[in-house]
Amino acid sequence: MKQHLFSELVAAIDLLSPGQRHWLLEQLQHPQNIPDIIEHLEQRLRADLQCPHCNHAHIYRWGTVKSLQRYRCRSCLKTFTALTHSPLSHLRKREVWLTYAQSMLHSETLRLAAYRCDIHLTTSFRWRHRFLQLADCLNARKLAGIVESDQTLFRESFKGQRTIQGRAPRKRGKDHPKDARWISVLVARDRKADEADFVLSNFTLKKVEEHLLPRLSNDIVLCTDGHLTFEVFTAKHNIEHRVLNASVGERVKESVFHIQGVNSYHQRLKGWISRFHGVATKYLSHYLGWFRWFEQHRSENHQPADFMEDLISTDTIQHLAQT
Repeated sequence: MKQHLFSELVAAIDLLSPGQRHWLLEQLQHPQNIPDIIEHLEQRLRADLQCPHCNHAHIYRWGTVKSLQRYRCRSCLKTFTALTHSPLSHLRKREVWLTYAQSMLHSETLRLAAYRCDIHLTTSFRWRHRFLQLADCLNARKLAGIVESDQTLFRESFKGQRTIQGRAPRKRGKDHPKDARWISVLVARDRKADEADFVLSNFTLKKVEEHLLPRLSNDIVLCTDGHLTFEVFTAKHNIEHRVLNASVGERVKESVFHIQGVNSYHQRLKGWISRFHGVATKYLSHYLGWFRWFEQHRSENHQPADFMEDLISTDTIQHLAQT
């Protein structure tokens, strides 16, 4: 803005009413840099207006807060906005949310994201896991047809913890991989590129039944590397099983049965996650969901607003609350 226009704007402030001054102060303190996200959430809420606290449908307007429409429930008398119970609830610095989402689209480290947005490192950490806390819901709900499944291993990590229970801290360069504990990540993928993955503390029959079985459609063909757990799992539940023995050079059976798709997924996942120089095991599922989002949008032009919309979807939040 040119100086003479700014001077005219300042002079016009004296003509504003108290209500207009209050509204202008709100606009200055909380710039509207993400109208698309806010408008999307408010449209979702208005389409199915009910209290997020008690699911009551008798709702009425109750003023505004930080430029957001506020509602009040006639049943529990609690107030709420479109951000209530969403990952964006109670987050400040609204004007840099999209900038932070852009940083996540570039798969930047926490420190680089904090520098880009001019926020503290702990704020960057908190925002990242707020944005990713619903990423587990991006798992495919059903896998059909020919399903490939295999596990890959990640070293157990206590990154960020000052005290570690059960073992002494490792010294860089003085530990041996055989002495480490490895965490299994089970990946299942069908030929439509629908994919689901799970962090398993132990790769056992019970864990595979708990996570994988509910997502398998009827009459599937499961392709694996012949791990004993898969053998017992398929025999117990009468699932057609094709075993690929890579140790003897067996890559494909009958021209269609293989596990190259899931092995390729493992390779891309580990190549992407290596840029973070280790991920704490307790947050590993968040990073798996983050990578899964990239895989589901490989052929699209990534936009920060799209990224945020997918990870704070109201439908996703409701699905998470029901499970």
